[in-house]
Amino acid sequence: MAEEDAEEGGGKKFLLIIILIILLLAGGGAAAYFLLFSSDDSAETGEKPVQEQITEEVTAAGPIEASKLANPLYTPAKKYVVNLRDGRHFLTVQMVAALEDPDALAFLAKREPIIDDEIITLLGNLTSDDLRTPSGKALLKREIYKKMNGLFTQEFIDESEDHDATPVKKILFTEFILN
Repeated sequence: MAEEDAEEGGGKKFLLIIILIILLLAGGGAAAYFLLFSSDDSAETGEKPVQEQITEEVTAAGPIEASKLANPLYTPAKKYVVNLRDGRHFLTVQMVAALEDPDALAFLAKREPIIDDEIITLLGNLTSDDLRTPSGKALLKREIYKKMNGLFTQEFIDESEDHDATPVKKILFTEFILN
């Protein structure tokens, strides 16, 4: 009788261990599924999907061609390396901005830390899927273009010779590596 109680106690322990292992495997599998195959957060937050944004932004009137500038000036090349929002990729991008107004170039030079912050924040909120297509890169250029032109104050625009509200004419990528 003592042997039967020992066997029954050992069987219960064995069964308990098996159940715990199954629960751990199921929990780990569920966690892996949600981490690897979760959908974009934009549906939950009410944001537009990136493809809709790309279509809207690329078809809107954009910056002029840099080759058509009469006397182009360029900001110094700036390189950014950021982790992308998907957590599995990073982006290395080097860019310059094309302008025609020397005063606008000096204005931007004084605001370089603000520009860096804006661009790093913008890049870090993207995913690799956002950047794999030409239209995704065009959208990124358009967003940087808008952010840089948004830095110019109304006072600066009013005091400039041509009163141009968009002194930055074009964003040019000189390096673009998606890893």
